[in-house]
Amino acid sequence: MKKGVKLRESVPVVTEYEDASGFPDEQNANSYCREMNGWSSGWTVEKVKLCGVDKWRVVWLGERALDTWEKKIGSVTLTYSTEGTVGVGYSHNCDCRRGELMTGTITHTTGIRLTRDEIEKLPSFAEWVAQYT
Repeated sequence: MKKGVKLRESVPVVTEYEDASGFPDEQNANSYCREMNGWSSGWTVEKVKLCGVDKWRVVWLGERALDTWEKKIGSVTLTYSTEGTVGVGYSHNCDCRRGELMTGTITHTTGIRLTRDEIEKLPSFAEWVAQYT
C-alpha cells in the first residue's frame, strides 16, 4: 500500500481468492464436491466472500488460505487477517495501529474458516477494537 493513500471503510490488502470463481449457492458447491470426491477423496466446501458476496468454494483439504484487509475507524487502522490450512485450522488476527505506532494485536483460532464479517464480529475482537477506537 502506498503511503498517503486514504483508506476507504474496508480495503483488501491481500486476498488469495480475489480472482477465484465460487459457486453462487451451497447446494451447487456440495454437488460438485461429491462429484470430485468420486474421483479422489479430500475435497470439502468452504464459504468465502468474493467481491462482497457470499460464495462457496470446493477446496482440497490441506490447501493454504490467506486473506488480509484493512479498516480505518477514526485515527485507528485495523489490519485483519486469516491464515491457515483447510481441514487443519485457522488463525484470525487483528492488528491495531495509530499512524506508524502499533498499539496491539489479538488472535483467535478456529477449526473452520470464518468470513471477513464473522471475524470482525467475533465478540473478543469487537470488545478489543472498542478499546482503541
